[in-house]
Amino acid sequence: MERAQRAVGFMGYYSIEQQRLVYSKKSPFGMKPLKHNLALLLPPLIGTLHTSFRAWSLAGYSPGPITPNRVYFNEQGKIAFEFYDAYRPLPLRQGGAGPDLAAWFVLLDKWMETYVIIARARMVWTLPELASALAFLTPAFLPTRLAAHPPNDNWERVAVALSITLADGALRGSPTDRHWQRALS
Repeated sequence: MERAQRAVGFMGYYSIEQQRLVYSKKSPFGMKPLKHNLALLLPPLIGTLHTSFRAWSLAGYSPGPITPNRVYFNEQGKIAFEFYDAYRPLPLRQGGAGPDLAAWFVLLDKWMETYVIIARARMVWTLPELASALAFLTPAFLPTRLAAHPPNDNWERVAVALSITLADGALRGSPTDRHWQRALS
């Protein structure tokens, strides 16, 4: 195993804590790869995962290509990304978190219902942030490994659901009972 890690250039894990980038040589406490945590992907945790993922954007960092094998999380919804070789998180591009957010939605949609992902995202992300992801919901802009992972056409349903959500407009109501309301004509 050690020989394989040296050949690949294993580096470690990065997460965001209190708007700071945190490095760990080992998988952060209690975090497991996505494939070992699929049973945890239930609606309440999806909202918490969105909040943890948004922390990357608020801290000004991109987690790099979002693929199933790089995402680690725990039961509390904290996330970390695995990095290899000389790679480390880069500052967000000038366009913001749109490309990362699009990939994040597509990743989650491979194991959770689309409406849950988008409904929970509306509670965490602003409409302009959600809109910034829409242009990147196509295989041309998604990480190749993510787009090829079955189902490899789920980006379409995410794009449609996100478009409908954006057309619905802002949420109204108290934080515990938020819903959308169409403007009266």
